[in-house]
Parts: sequence; structure tokens; C-alpha cells
Amino acid sequence: MKMKTVVLLMAVLLTLAGWPLYGNAEETPPPIPAEEQPEVLTRGPVHEAFAEPVDLQFQPGLVAPAQPPVNIIENPPTDRPVGTQFVWVPGYWAWDSERNGYIWVSGCWRATPPNMSWVSGYWAKVVQGWQWVPGFWIPVTNAEQVEYLPAPPAIEEAQPPVAPLDSDNIWVPSCWYWYQGQYIQRPGYWLKAKSNWVWMPSHYVWTPRGYVFVKGYWDYVLDSRGVLFSPVYFPRKFYEKPGFSYSLSIVVDTGNLQFSLFTYPRYGHYYFGDYYDDSYVSIGIYPWFEFERYHTWYDPIYEYNRWHFHKTDPGWDKHERDEYNRRRADKSLRPPRTYNAMKNRLVGLPEPQRRSFQTAKPLSVFIADKKSPLKFGNVKPNAKEKLSRQSTNVQKFREDRRRWESQANKQKTAPSSGERKVPRTQPERVKIPASPVTGERHWSDIFKKKPPGRPADEKKTETKNSRRTKGDRGKNN
Repeated sequence: MKMKTVVLLMAVLLTLAGWPLYGNAEETPPPIPAEEQPEVLTRGPVHEAFAEPVDLQFQPGLVAPAQPPVNIIENPPTDRPVGTQFVWVPGYWAWDSERNGYIWVSGCWRATPPNMSWVSGYWAKVVQGWQWVPGFWIPVTNAEQVEYLPAPPAIEEAQPPVAPLDSDNIWVPSCWYWYQGQYIQRPGYWLKAKSNWVWMPSHYVWTPRGYVFVKGYWDYVLDSRGVLFSPVYFPRKFYEKPGFSYSLSIVVDTGNLQFSLFTYPRYGHYYFGDYYDDSYVSIGIYPWFEFERYHTWYDPIYEYNRWHFHKTDPGWDKHERDEYNRRRADKSLRPPRTYNAMKNRLVGLPEPQRRSFQTAKPLSVFIADKKSPLKFGNVKPNAKEKLSRQSTNVQKFREDRRRWESQANKQKTAPSSGERKVPRTQPERVKIPASPVTGERHWSDIFKKKPPGRPADEKKTETKNSRRTKGDRGKNN
């Protein structure tokens, strides 16, 4: 009894003297583990509105086993590219099989392709889980309706049958066109390349309601398309908070993706960063130059870059493969996978070596780069609210698309990757709301010059296609 009284008396005296009972009250606690914090990634999917490969197999999208979380509320920086052609496109969730969970594909400032509107991709509920339905660009003149078609035949003429007439030609693969109740084939052709313009060839996109024909169009080169923010991994506790928001500040160095760009054709995405292990090929993520060997997708950006760099480096494509093989064989040559790891890696490295590892940088550094073709200005205070509405409208448009494409979909299971049939034998036109991501109709105010004209081979087929009879137009919704 006396012992307990003595212990209690000592505790009271120590407290009165201002001494802590357990350690130093002024001691700084250890940092919160990185695994518990949002982590900026220096590898992952490229936002689909920023760049997409062309899937020549028209295959149904990737299926994830779990439902995507609620969308993150993004806070874009106060600096933005100057020009009315730049539109904010918010981010979305992407399935990461290595994490067995989702990562956030951050939003981007995108210079919309001239006279084009963006139809956002989405995750659709299927029996096996959640299936990705890719987005696509459509002409502004047809932006209030989408035509869903029967499954097109397989493309057999994916590679050029003969060598080009000269070094200024780029190969465009063949494509099928719906004409008078059946498909007709437009052969592949050689297209004369145009500086600073990438030709995105006509192709098809699978949806649960049918196949959408995406008419070919001219797009900007990669480093002129805008600002691509880095993907982010969020622990569950963050995105489960109601109203959780995140401020974006780290951007992908699009001018430094030459040796670290990959393609995931079935997912309809480019990937960047460290995907050099052979295991990625087994799940369908390939080096971007491999489209020439597999012929199941087409890479318009690679085709343009090869033409562009061949002027000064005739062995450019060989150097691409050699650099990939070097990094595949030696892990120490690969770029880091997170932004923090990249910063640590760059300490003390000379500039030539830094560039081979730096796939992302702060927006402030990106803006200060005098070599960038983009100019920047501040987002005005009254424009911040407009940006917020833009993000809300894009997310709403994405949900609207999910509804209108599921209404007529009687198919309750996700198609396998090899299945080509859809419950449709005739076209169906569906009226849709106006897209919040729309290019300019007029050129004089914002562009120094118009994009090149449509290729002659495209015009020939499109002229025939425009003569369809009214009875072949399908029903309207």
C-alpha cells in the first residue's frame, strides 16, 4: 500500500514539474510511411485523350476484377497553356495488375485536334468485373450523334506490300467502310508526311452497343498537344474521404519519352516508363515499335517520329530497338518508377545521364524550358470555377455515355478477346449530348495555318460512302 502511494506521489510531482512521463514532448515524430501517402508515379498509362494507339483487331476492352473508386476531385495548377484550343480533360481510374488495384490517370491540358470532339472512355459493369470501353475523337459536325455498326471484318493488309516511293512517305493501313449494307475495303496506302502533323488513320472502336467508325484526322505532334500530368497512386483512405481533392503539380516530360514508350493495344492506351521486363509482353504491353512485327495495332506517333528523325539519323529505328534491349538487359539503365525515387536517382548525375532517367518534372520547370513549343499564362480567378464545371461536365458526359451504350446492350457477359460478334446486323444512330471537350470550328483566330487536307485515298472511299441510300442509314434514336 505504501509503495503505491509513493509511486503515485512521484508521478504527481513530475507532472507538476513539467516533466513528460513518456519521452520528450517536443520530439518530432517519424514521417508517415510513404505507403500511406499519395505517390506520384513516373510510369503508367498515358491519358487516352492525349494519345491513343490504333487497335486493328477491334477487340473488346480490358476487364478488371474490381469496381473503380469514386473519381478524384483534381485541382489543376494556376498556370495553363495559352490558347483557346487547349481544353481541360479530367482524369480517370486505370487498372494496375501489379498492384491488383487502381491508379489515377491524372487530367491533362489538351490541344483538341482541329474540328474534333472527345467522347470519353468509361468502365462498364459485366459479369466478370468491370470492362474498359475506350474513348475516341469524332468530327464536330457529327458530335451530336454516334453510329453503331456491325463488327467489321478482320484487317489482313496491315503491313505495306511494297517499299515507299521515297523517304517522305508514311504507311497507312487498310480500313473497312460500311457501304450499302455491307463492308467495303479501302486498301492501305502511302501518305506524304507533313511536318508537325500526325495522321490518325480511320479505324473502329469497340463498344457494348456496337462498333464506332472513327474517321481519320490530323493531330498535333506529341510535344505540342498540351500538358500531361503524371499518374498517382492513392491509398484507399484518401479516395474514400467524401470530397477528397488533390492538387496536380508534376508533369510527364513528353519530349523525353522516346526510349520509354509502350503500347497496350487491348486497353487502348500508351504506357510510359519502366515496362522493360518480359512479363509485360506476356500481358500485352509491348514496346511501341513492335507494331511492325505483330501487325495487330498501328502506331501513328512512331510512324511520324521515324520519318521526322530519319532526316538527321537514318538509323533512328535501329537505335530505338538497341536502347530498349540495353534497358531490358540492364535494370540499372531503366528509369525510376516513382517521382521520389527519380529525384534521388538524379542527385549528382551529369546532365546527359539525367535526361535518360527523367521522365517527369515539376510544372514550374516545364514552363521555364525555352525549348517547349507551349506558352503559359495564369488561370484567372473567375476561370477556376469554369474549370471546375468543365471537370464536372466531362464526368457527367462519361456517365451519360455509359447509360446510352448499355440501354440496347442485351449481352450480359464480357466478350472474350477473340470474340468479334455483337448483337447487331444493321447500323444504329444514337443522338448524344454535346461533348464538353470540343475543338474550334474556326481557324483564323488561334492557328497560324490550317492542317493538311484529307489524303486523296480517304476522299475516294468517303465519297462512295456518302452515297448510301436512306434505307441503309439504320434507325435513329
